Amino acid sequence: MNRSIITVIGAWLVCFAAIAQKTNATFSVFPENPKAGEEITLRYNSANTHLKNVEQVSAVIYLFNDFKWEAKDITLNQDSLNIWKTRVKLSDKSAFISCVFKSDTLIDKGERWPYSWILGDSPGAYLAWGTLRNKAVTELPEAVPDNGFIADSISFFWVKNELKYHPQSRGRVFYQGLKLLTLSKRGDHKSSIKNELRYILTLNLDNKQQYQVQKALNLLPQDEEKVFVDSVKTALLKSYPKGVLARDQQILSLFREIDANKKMQLFNEFQKQFPQKRFNDVYTETEELYYDKLFKSVAYQYIVQNNDYSYAFNNLNETPYNVLLDYAWHFVSIPLSRETEDIESLKTKADVIITELERRETIIPKQFQGHLSALEWKNRAIEYSAREYLSYAVISEKAKDYINAKKFLEKVKPLMAYKNTEFNDLNVRLLIGDNQHNQAISFIEACIKENNATPAMLRILQEDFEKQNYSMSFDAYVSDLKSKGLAFEEHKAKVISELINKPIEGFKLESSKGGKVKLSKQKGKIVVIDMWATWCAPCKKAMPGMQLAVNKYADDRNVKFFFLDTQEFDKNYKTKVAKFVEEKGYDFEVLFDTENPKTGKLDDTYSKYAEAFKFSGIPQKMIIDAKGNLRWRSTGYLGSPSELADEISIVIEYLKNEK
Repeated sequence: MNRSIITVIGAWLVCFAAIAQKTNATFSVFPENPKAGEEITLRYNSANTHLKNVEQVSAVIYLFNDFKWEAKDITLNQDSLNIWKTRVKLSDKSAFISCVFKSDTLIDKGERWPYSWILGDSPGAYLAWGTLRNKAVTELPEAVPDNGFIADSISFFWVKNELKYHPQSRGRVFYQGLKLLTLSKRGDHKSSIKNELRYILTLNLDNKQQYQVQKALNLLPQDEEKVFVDSVKTALLKSYPKGVLARDQQILSLFREIDANKKMQLFNEFQKQFPQKRFNDVYTETEELYYDKLFKSVAYQYIVQNNDYSYAFNNLNETPYNVLLDYAWHFVSIPLSRETEDIESLKTKADVIITELERRETIIPKQFQGHLSALEWKNRAIEYSAREYLSYAVISEKAKDYINAKKFLEKVKPLMAYKNTEFNDLNVRLLIGDNQHNQAISFIEACIKENNATPAMLRILQEDFEKQNYSMSFDAYVSDLKSKGLAFEEHKAKVISELINKPIEGFKLESSKGGKVKLSKQKGKIVVIDMWATWCAPCKKAMPGMQLAVNKYADDRNVKFFFLDTQEFDKNYKTKVAKFVEEKGYDFEVLFDTENPKTGKLDDTYSKYAEAFKFSGIPQKMIIDAKGNLRWRSTGYLGSPSELADEISIVIEYLKNEK
């Protein structure tokens, strides 16, 4: 077929595919029949969309270039009311474009039709249009509105058009075509699949094509076609001894290796034989399932065996992104949370790991390439890293590196401000340190509306409050702030809805304040029990909130607080408990759990209650009423000291007023 006829057909297909856009002129391209390599103008009319009258519109343009999706950020300029334009230079192998328009949190992917345009003369154009809108075909950008997806049979029609008008595409579309064939047409397709694979194996295949052969084999019944499947795999290994299948097999073999030393040695050899940079264009299921775990197991094995972090730190540039996040969590955030390592040592590790983590904000992992633009990946990377960035900010502030602390606090501010206690507390300290007192007070007030403030923040607010000579009390002022937030009344109702009424077995335990405490002797009082351990980071993080509750009822003889230390492993745990409570300045009466006769562990009371009330884990809060019945119980810690103190107070006040 001559080129002029193909051009005419291509133009008709463009018109057909974009008919919805042309009807309301929401999205258009100039020239209307663009060619690869040209500079084009994109026009977006937001008048009939939910982006109407917004102040700024940006977009992600998805380009199908040389049978590979690319995602790029573009900024549009307002030409007239609701009309947004930009110019884009297409590559010499562009075949298809699709756009998603954005403004802040608003996203417009179109109505029934995505905002797409076909370059009919270019190989890959019809493949892109047919598969973009099909959920059965994976590894595609999210550029289609929810009601814009099409049936497998229609996608198969477009793949056939690709082969009809661009027969040279056969080596690129065979997998999608075979998959859609099996999904859209009844019957036995084994012969078609096998014949097509026989042909494909005669070609010189790149990494992506090799993997498509592997995926096409999965369309066959494996047991029934074992001989054929094995023969194709043998052919792949023979033609590509250092190709994708060989690499997958090595990854799986290494993952299953039991001998740790042998695994480490073989993995180092594997990295030389199959360098990561040679496979940046393909991401296989085997790699997704096993490679990160393999890499991590080798790195951690080296650390455990040699008490040496050099293997991990010397290979950071080649470390998979998810493993890098894991390093940050295990080497930085956990020791910071558990207070098991000095700040200087943590800062040294964090400087290296977090610097690399921040660098990765500009490097899109291959599993996201074509799906996310550079800006989208950066935002997602910050979201993934937010917890570790906050840890780094805390460490930096403790190490008096205030510039770094502010930098990383600012990075996570959109995700954590007002909602995360550690962020709030650090932000206030930095504001006070910069003599921005008024800003600190305003921030604390906003945090209280979210019911997420620390005792230190409340002290700063109270000092400021007392200078203002308000007519109300400070407690009334704080309650008024909380009442202006949306969460407080809802949370109060939720806590009350969780009330129970169950008998509870007593205990007789040694007290840190001398003598022994019997639960049965506390009848007539409301008893709050907090089960914790010195090794439990969430338990210790919850204690500032518990101290707020203890302070509130310090003068109330009918409310008692006991902090039941349980599940300890260190033989000097009582000394550790005393040191911890003293260092933190907590006014706690600690009770010590006794040995469990069944297991020999120091968790006898905890175990009895865990079995009776079907729970596991600490911190564990329990509130017992004046009659000696368990009325409320909570596992874990959600992160806000002020909210935790309110939870305790809500239950106590309810029980006091209960008829």
